[in-house]
Amino acid sequence: MIDNSQLTIDNWRMVITVAVHGRTLIDQAALAALVASLPGLAVVPLTAVPPPQVLLCHDVLPEHAPETAVLRLLDDHQDLTLSPAVAGLFAADETPATLGVAIRQVAREEQYLSPSVALAWLKQKRGETPPVANLDSLTRREREILALLGEGLSNKVIAARLYLSVRTIEGHVANLYAKLGVHSRTEAALIAVQSGA
Repeated sequence: MIDNSQLTIDNWRMVITVAVHGRTLIDQAALAALVASLPGLAVVPLTAVPPPQVLLCHDVLPEHAPETAVLRLLDDHQDLTLSPAVAGLFAADETPATLGVAIRQVAREEQYLSPSVALAWLKQKRGETPPVANLDSLTRREREILALLGEGLSNKVIAARLYLSVRTIEGHVANLYAKLGVHSRTEAALIAVQSGA
């Protein structure tokens, strides 16, 4: 765990601070070590001043500052509740690098939903597996953006990756929704996962 006094003000601005809350002390220590190993992230106590930007936790959500974004870690897809206090759901079978992406995304006040969690959530919501959409009507660029939506990336991150403006990405996403007959990022991400886009 990082001692706040070790970070200069300039370094602190570049680092995303993360508090970790595990079910057991061993679990918590392992999560803290993993987060600390990721670039640009620093593990701090939940009671740190200023408060941590992100709280990574398992099932139990501890008391935390209202400005701290919560990323919930799921071992399975049994409880898929996304309460207003939770900014993202992260599947424990994803890679450490993807965890870094998820933490950065919720720190930017965006939501994160692992593709496998999105799939399980939609199955639970609809009671059945939704049909795989026909992707033939999509342009090459729309397919590319659909694949990135399937990775759980925000419009801002997709824009940076494709060297396009956020407004352009928003236009492509709107076209995707219309062509695929979906109404949310989660549904689009599900189609991307199902189709292997």
